[in-house]
Amino acid sequence: MKGSRVSGELRGIAAAVALAAVLTGCGSGGDGGGVWGGQDEKPASLDSTQMLMALPSKLSAPDGWKGRDPVVKTGERALDICQNDTESNCAGVVAVGTTRLFMSGESSKKIRYGLYSFDTPQNAGVAMKGTVAEERKDAGSAARDLNVDVGADATEAFADGDNDCEVIMRVGSVVIRMQGVEVSDEPTVRKFAQLQVERVRQASAGQNPDA
Repeated sequence: MKGSRVSGELRGIAAAVALAAVLTGCGSGGDGGGVWGGQDEKPASLDSTQMLMALPSKLSAPDGWKGRDPVVKTGERALDICQNDTESNCAGVVAVGTTRLFMSGESSKKIRYGLYSFDTPQNAGVAMKGTVAEERKDAGSAARDLNVDVGADATEAFADGDNDCEVIMRVGSVVIRMQGVEVSDEPTVRKFAQLQVERVRQASAGQNPDA
């Protein structure tokens, strides 16, 4: 009886060690998703309040530009907007927000921003894929690729024949869609894309970029 009890205890210890090894492996992260090990490793994500902070506002409009109040939707309304905008199923969508900046004076130049926050980077990637495919199709053979590298996890940027541009980016679990109306020169496009990427990262960390 004593020997059986010791043997059972040893088997219990071995099982606990094996379980700990499995849990440690799950926490290592990776492209497949799962559990992220530390706070710093978590991908950017936005709830509705953070999205309001992330969208460029009247206070953050660059010199010579004016802003409008951001609008954020959640629930079924967010799902409807996301599916219509991205041509994807929008599984895991958390919130959708929009705003725009326009140049002061009589200029018709505008920058439109759309943010789509998801529960995982994978779901965000699906929405980005659908958006890129649809907008590339609309631009057709006139599409001209733009070099807009501002540190996002994924970026697609191009201009069409009407001097407008599309910039579609993913930052963690957030898809950014930026549209330039009569704006397609790379320095300007890059400046406004950088503005939005930085604000998403700050808001995701709980910081109000306008503070």
